[in-house]
Amino acid sequence: MLFNTIVSYFLTDQNLISGREIQITGNEAKHILLSRRFKKGERLALQGGDEKRFKVEIVNAGKKDLTVKVLDQIPAPPEPTINIALFQAVVNEKALDFILQKGTELGACKIVLFNSENVATKLSVDLFKKKFPRWQKICQEAAKQCDRVHPPKIEFVDDIKEALSNYQNIVLLDPAGGRFKDLIIEEDKDYAILVGPEGGFTQQEIDRFKSLPNCAPVCLGPLILRAETAALAGLAVMINF
Repeated sequence: MLFNTIVSYFLTDQNLISGREIQITGNEAKHILLSRRFKKGERLALQGGDEKRFKVEIVNAGKKDLTVKVLDQIPAPPEPTINIALFQAVVNEKALDFILQKGTELGACKIVLFNSENVATKLSVDLFKKKFPRWQKICQEAAKQCDRVHPPKIEFVDDIKEALSNYQNIVLLDPAGGRFKDLIIEEDKDYAILVGPEGGFTQQEIDRFKSLPNCAPVCLGPLILRAETAALAGLAVMINF
């Protein structure tokens, strides 16, 4: 039997038990059968609603659904040992989609959106609720691609200062900040990294963030970076510190 490992895993809401057969329908079935062209007799990794992952074998494949037999449980990779929440000021839709996808792949545990003074189009609670399903799908697909057990949470906050009060370690991306290598990053601690919009934070915003008791301003170098580049570069440096 073949075990296809090109895609890390697929999803079902059902809890999986070795030896049982389950049916997969809907979009995930279409992905398996039509996009990936799995056939009867092939094996794949399936993650259940309880986030346990099993090897399964396709025993029947129709046009819109398939039946698999649950085989052995397989280990899922651990999540990053550093919990980093990416606080991202709202950017344009294309850039935000990219940040959500790559932020998931880089290991952010949470992506928090907020408005700042230089945001071109403000995000509202209603607009966030409207766009949330699409953003959640982007993160879920990215999590499957990079073999994460679950995607990061996506949140929108009106009061950024109050949201940051829950963090003892805040990193502010600031062109006038210090060096990343001077930071002390410890495992099993929660961190927040603050990234501005396309126009950057205003000086008043930077000063307010700096006034927070646990905020460390750092610089990514002498070049001017796009918001999405800064977000992912900062996240990559911190997660691999």
